[in-house]
Amino acid sequence: MTLDRWVPFRNESTSVRCRVFSFPHAGGCAAFYRQLRRCMPPEIDFCPLELPGRAARLDEPPLTSMDALMEELSVLRPLMAVPFGFFGHSVGAHAAYEAAAVLRSADGRSAVQLFVSGRGRPASLAPPPRTLSDRELLAILDRFGGTPAEVRQRPELIAAFLPALRADLALVDAYTIGTAESLSCPITAFGGADDIQHSSALERWSGLTRDRFRVRVLPGGHFYFSPAPAALADEIVQDLSEVAGARAADARSPT
Repeated sequence: MTLDRWVPFRNESTSVRCRVFSFPHAGGCAAFYRQLRRCMPPEIDFCPLELPGRAARLDEPPLTSMDALMEELSVLRPLMAVPFGFFGHSVGAHAAYEAAAVLRSADGRSAVQLFVSGRGRPASLAPPPRTLSDRELLAILDRFGGTPAEVRQRPELIAAFLPALRADLALVDAYTIGTAESLSCPITAFGGADDIQHSSALERWSGLTRDRFRVRVLPGGHFYFSPAPAALADEIVQDLSEVAGARAADARSPT
């Protein structure tokens, strides 16, 4: 039951060759990322994570500590029997980076790829704490979009949604990486061409990997993949294919 709450959409068949765990944007839920999941080939299991405080987990308090979130995500280990990576959009990019840095499979393997989207790299110093009013949170929703019209038009749904949004922003505001060691896996950074604020900062992720790094800017705004999920899915599949090829070449190389 616990795994079902964290990973409501997954495929545990033997046909899966790689699994990508997806962290949502602030206040986002797993269902929002099912469009990307549907565009993946059968051998890639794209698993949107359902964090506490939203959707089917609305009765659970949302997390505001990155350490606490990573501790809870040890529940993912049964799904890490195959090579795995992480994807994170907007504030979820920072959670995806931390997951790639600290989460390991039961036999000690780390992520083979990190995908970050719509967000620059984490800060080295935490900004001053901020307390956002409901009005300010609603302004953020209006600025970036991504909230279905049927939710925006119903005050009771917005009221239920705001605590998770506030908690996610607090979690990322408090998260810093200091002099964190760079990752051993490749990083690909995605953004929307019209989301100038965030796309202009994507190159900064390059200092957080000792492996391959690339930036791919696709047409659209902050939620550039919503109208065209297949374009992003194709980029993810391309990178995972290159990783698989490199791993196979390493396995064939004499030691």
